[in-house]
Amino acid sequence: MTDIALDQDLLDGIKRFIAHRDEPPRGTMSYNDAVNVIVRDWLMGQGYVPLPDQDLDAAIVPALEAAHAPSGR
Repeated sequence: MTDIALDQDLLDGIKRFIAHRDEPPRGTMSYNDAVNVIVRDWLMGQGYVPLPDQDLDAAIVPALEAAHAPSGR
């Protein structure tokens, strides 16, 4: 496991994220669980981690690369 240090505004945002999700039946999320959810969501959205329904053998194409339109020259 890698230790990381986060800026205070990010820590505050994670606290708000946890508080928003602290409702039955889920219960309180740990910081580790919250960071995993947040990072996984971002990485999936950017194309670095496959989506849950995506074939694990499918090539992952980062969002910036996928959005690159070939020039019409």
